[in-house]
Amino acid sequence: MATRRIAGTLTGISAILALIWIIRGPLGIQQYSLSLLLAGFSLGFLGRVFRTETISGPGRALLSFLWNLTWAFVGTILGIWILGWVASLQSDLFPAAISSRTPSLVVAAIAAGLGAYASQRLGLARRWRATPFIVTEGKGPTMEGTKLSVKQDTVGMPIRHEGRTIGCVLMGEVSTSFKTPMGTVSAMLPGPVTTVGIPFQGKTTTNDEVVKMTGKSANELFAETSSRGDELDVGRIRLRDGCMGDRWKIGPLIFDWDGDGEHHPKERWLAKGAGSAYITTNGHRATAKWNGSTLSIEDGLMELSAGSDSFSYSPAEVKTASPLHALRVTQDKITLDIRKFTLKVSGDTVALRTEDKTSRTESKALANDLRSLLTETAKKQVRDVMEGNPIDISEMLNTTEEALAKYD
Repeated sequence: MATRRIAGTLTGISAILALIWIIRGPLGIQQYSLSLLLAGFSLGFLGRVFRTETISGPGRALLSFLWNLTWAFVGTILGIWILGWVASLQSDLFPAAISSRTPSLVVAAIAAGLGAYASQRLGLARRWRATPFIVTEGKGPTMEGTKLSVKQDTVGMPIRHEGRTIGCVLMGEVSTSFKTPMGTVSAMLPGPVTTVGIPFQGKTTTNDEVVKMTGKSANELFAETSSRGDELDVGRIRLRDGCMGDRWKIGPLIFDWDGDGEHHPKERWLAKGAGSAYITTNGHRATAKWNGSTLSIEDGLMELSAGSDSFSYSPAEVKTASPLHALRVTQDKITLDIRKFTLKVSGDTVALRTEDKTSRTESKALANDLRSLLTETAKKQVRDVMEGNPIDISEMLNTTEEALAKYD
């Protein structure tokens, strides 16, 4: 991508210099004729060479380089001929320092073309072909409490970028478990699952086995998966240039390769399942989205939502929420907000606000009962969200009203 942009820029500058040379008379810069031509031809030549394809291995890169070199020579020869003709129309002389090089350029073009043709006939242009492998049921890597594994024996196909393997496409489901401050959360990514940076390992397999497991040949899978690394979509994914090399941008996440093109796999993992399901982790922060649920874990903090219900946890507080309520529990204060009333417990003070009135009660016994009741309620609601069960608002409302009525 970077070299393509450079090539386009160089070619554009070359064309501008050619235009300036053509109108050198009105501009009064005839004395710079040779310099303009040398700069223009040089940049145009480099612009063509920079179009060399490097993403499919060294053999393909060599062939692409030789063909681009051939066309660079041919383009230079044609440029000399066309601009020489323009100079004759202007009753001017084309610089001999350039036109005298035409025979050498013709020889170079023929040599480069023959080299490209010979390389092609020798088979150096054969593209890299992915070798399918099988990941055994339950196998997969772990990073700092985040474990990925395949649900059953699954065929995997490597995916490459800039000639290097950066991940794979797993044809089956991938299960994920996260160790969180509130317990283990499990997620499932439906296949096929595209991974970046995750060191899934397996044993190579035969085409017959691939057909048996997937109903498709290895060549068909290769055709389907070869571009998956370019089609990832978590929010949006874009391949762009970083200061140290290529950079994948996936929503707010960035995957860097250094100047040598090497990716550091433990820097960040990404697994993208069918639809919008994905997980990503760098060992300190993990995020996931699957089957209507989203999860975020970072440095002892976590947020989890399942459908319209959710909770967040930190060492200082737990908050649960649904479309009908919000409950916040800290060490010294509890707040419950539902449609019928808002209840606050702080120390020995209980404040109750309804549509009609606001009341405050100083009662250590009532405060302790409500604190114990709502703390257990918050724990139960957390378990419900983690298990994917809807939060029971009616039970919380009834038990809270009973506790309030007891001291009324």
